Amino acid sequence: MPRYWVAFYRGRGTLADKIVRAATRSPFSHCEMIRQETRPARGDTVTCLSASARDGGVRLKEITLEDGKWDIYAVPWARPDAWDRALAEEGRPYELWSMVLSQLFNFRRNSRDRWYCSELIAYALGLSMPHAKSPGDLMRAIHDHVVTWNAGQVVARPPRQGIIDDEDEMGAMG
Repeated sequence: MPRYWVAFYRGRGTLADKIVRAATRSPFSHCEMIRQETRPARGDTVTCLSASARDGGVRLKEITLEDGKWDIYAVPWARPDAWDRALAEEGRPYELWSMVLSQLFNFRRNSRDRWYCSELIAYALGLSMPHAKSPGDLMRAIHDHVVTWNAGQVVARPPRQGIIDDEDEMGAMG
């Protein structure tokens, strides 16, 4: 079964990357969704799905995850249809300014006709208010959901037969 990751771009980039980083107060200026069986590693070339100004909008693209330019986060809680939700938007144009304005002036408007990278991925993952997610906001939302998901996995795991310790009791109570 394919699993999901999101790669966040922190490379030097262009003037647009610097504007996004400054407006969002984040080290990240772009993100890509990855669906594959194994965890992508730095240096791998993987199929990515996102919205990109350079590529004119929502698209699939083979990208090499160059060391020092990408941070990769697992999304074990992703809905099974996340890829299909994003892929259904393929060909739609890119939208940068609504994201920048929403970060600078609380301009929380969105258009389902145009997408920026983190908005598309947040939508595909089923997160609330995808139009309000910059790349940094999306990374924090993914992190928070992973922490909650991991805690749920601990609580849901069956107790070890005949062994009860404080950690098991705390997990069951928490």
